[in-house]
Amino acid sequence: MTKFINSKKSLVKLIALLKKNKKKISLAHGVFDVVHIGHIEYFTEAKQIADTLIVSLTADKFVNKGLNRPYFKDRIRAKFIESINQVDYVVLNNSHSAVNLINLIKPNFYVKGPDYKKNDGDTHGYLNSEINAVKKNKGKIFFTSGVQHSSSKLINERLDFLTDKQKKYIEKIKNSNVNISFQKEYSQTLEKIKKNKILIIGEIIVDKYSHVKDLGKPSKESILATEFYKKEEFLGGAIPVVKNISQICKNITFVSIFNNKKIYSSIKKELNNKVKLKLFKTKNFIDIEKNRYINFNTQRKIFEVYKFINKEVFNTQLNSYLKSNIQKFDHIIVCDFGHGLFNSQIVKFLSKSKYISANIQTNAGNRGFNPFTKYKKLNFLSIDEPELRLGLVDKERDINFLLKKIENKYKNILLTQGERGLNFKAQHQRIFHFPALATNPKDTIGAGDAAFSFASCFVKNSKNKYLISMIAAIAGALKVNIIGHRDLVDINIIFKTLINLIKK
Repeated sequence: MTKFINSKKSLVKLIALLKKNKKKISLAHGVFDVVHIGHIEYFTEAKQIADTLIVSLTADKFVNKGLNRPYFKDRIRAKFIESINQVDYVVLNNSHSAVNLINLIKPNFYVKGPDYKKNDGDTHGYLNSEINAVKKNKGKIFFTSGVQHSSSKLINERLDFLTDKQKKYIEKIKNSNVNISFQKEYSQTLEKIKKNKILIIGEIIVDKYSHVKDLGKPSKESILATEFYKKEEFLGGAIPVVKNISQICKNITFVSIFNNKKIYSSIKKELNNKVKLKLFKTKNFIDIEKNRYINFNTQRKIFEVYKFINKEVFNTQLNSYLKSNIQKFDHIIVCDFGHGLFNSQIVKFLSKSKYISANIQTNAGNRGFNPFTKYKKLNFLSIDEPELRLGLVDKERDINFLLKKIENKYKNILLTQGERGLNFKAQHQRIFHFPALATNPKDTIGAGDAAFSFASCFVKNSKNKYLISMIAAIAGALKVNIIGHRDLVDINIIFKTLINLIKK
């Protein structure tokens, strides 16, 4: 007889039968990604206090344990749990918490591991609501007494989630003194960020994704023929940066320019009043659109089409606002895509800010004409290697030499290098390299912006180069697994990935 209960109807029928026969039920709930000896001891204790042990597993889409988790898909996890003698039934839970199952099963005992007794294991914050549901249904919470083990540690050390190079760098961080207070410093830094008054300024870009099917080469022309499948449209440019940072700071003002009123309405709806908007209508400006054509089968980009004015735009109202208000903000965050917003006057106003972070980009629309050197001084600079070399007009010399060369003007520098990882350089400190965490990226668009979003806030409020580098690397790795801007990079997933990686 199979132990797996594959429908709510079957589960209701089973529970009715067990209750009718006056069987005591233990419910154990979790992800159970990699089952180890600690789990076996946990199931054994859960079974000893009841007649029937039901184990519920969190379905894949509800697992919030960080990058590349769960390691095993839910059906594989369920099959493995079925093979354990102590387990009577297995059920898949399509929810973040076990509250719905507790209300349905009404177990005599809801069983959790020893780490949950001290709340160490409750990283998701669901335990209190689950305990309340247990008490409401006249059950008892039971904490097992076995030795605590870590699935995350096993995954990091024994499975292929991390390469040897990644393990080496993470081990270096684990063995450093700063690791002792990593989680504490992360929390303290977030508290500091919350108190910042932030102005984010940058171009608004409408990113369009046209998904097409490849039909091959026409018989009479040397071109690629495609069949249209579907179109997606996202608010890009500085908007994802605003959305990312709005998760950790509630006092944000977003400044930009636009022409079409629909753009303003879309932004207002997207940000849902979480951010103060200072968007200035500019008649001689063309709202920026980038249409990328994507192979539907491979998800590879074929080509893209830009729609923009591609020259400097001036708005007296914007200039006046910045001149009058720039000193009122603790932190200015610049998202410079090089499409006309950041003229010489704007750069001059921004240079008078208390603290400024900037991501200055080179792309097909501005190549060679948007160097980071137009900003004479920055507290934090985020660029990639080609942008560094273009700005310094140097394609030969060593990266470390170039970073040291500019450190007096740019006090903290994040240099992203795609699949080679990133380098972080704080003024008068050694360069710290951290390898890329992502494998087989789905879409690299916006990965640098994601890294910059969180790194800019952490750099201002923490001096821990390990923490800053890992936050940036994790954010970038999470973003390359998101097509376009379908989702934001969730700060909670960043934290869970961070804790999983450094778990000893």
